[in-house]
Amino acid sequence: MNNWNHIRPRNFEWEYFEDKHGRETSKVKKLITGEQYIWEASLRPGYVAESHWHPYDIVQIFLEGEFIAKDEGSFYPGDVRWVKAGHSSVEEAGMDGSRFFLIALGGDIPLMWDDLYETPTDLLKQLKERGSPVGSANVNKITAELFYDPHNRPTQPVKNICNESPWIIETTFAPDYIADEHWHKNNTLYFIMDGEMEFGQEEPLYKTGDIRVVNGGYSYGPEKPGKEGVTFILISNGGPVDLNWSDIDTPPI
Repeated sequence: MNNWNHIRPRNFEWEYFEDKHGRETSKVKKLITGEQYIWEASLRPGYVAESHWHPYDIVQIFLEGEFIAKDEGSFYPGDVRWVKAGHSSVEEAGMDGSRFFLIALGGDIPLMWDDLYETPTDLLKQLKERGSPVGSANVNKITAELFYDPHNRPTQPVKNICNESPWIIETTFAPDYIADEHWHKNNTLYFIMDGEMEFGQEEPLYKTGDIRVVNGGYSYGPEKPGKEGVTFILISNGGPVDLNWSDIDTPPI
């Protein structure tokens, strides 16, 4: 079994998400399952998903159109939204529909309709203890800062999208930057938003729209951007985003 997965959403077919209660759903591409589920979702214009919740934390990276969440507002390309497990919301698509990556950190992405499924007491308790149940940010409005490295090796600018669970950043690599072999403590998800990226000789070239999932503790590299550089969103599943150089900290895998 590989310690990494290279996902090309363009190679997947659209299918309708099946709801066992026969309620209208949306088209999805089911990209990967396991400790993290990743789908690409496409909502028809005007589609409404009545009040529902998910059993795991959800992250949405918006790609096209307008997505509306009741009491939160509208979301467009450049926006990232996260919803903590057990929180209920009513959602709909704008007049041009909405397309986005949908990520569940921990397991499946079922639609738990509020009129059919009561949120478990323990999940509601956790939700209260975790602060705000929802959050969002527009990456274009976040000021970039250099990623801190305690060993003072060169890093690149990052935009801190969410500094709590879920942990999310956006990073841009200049064309001449190279990140030597390293590893992360937690399973890490890469969404290539613009440009190209190499992750070492064992893996193929990643292009705009591709997704990479790598196991925590697995050492890889070097990371090399394409000739125009690369911008990607990174999600750390289980803890803060970290950077461990393999020649200093021995990788556990």
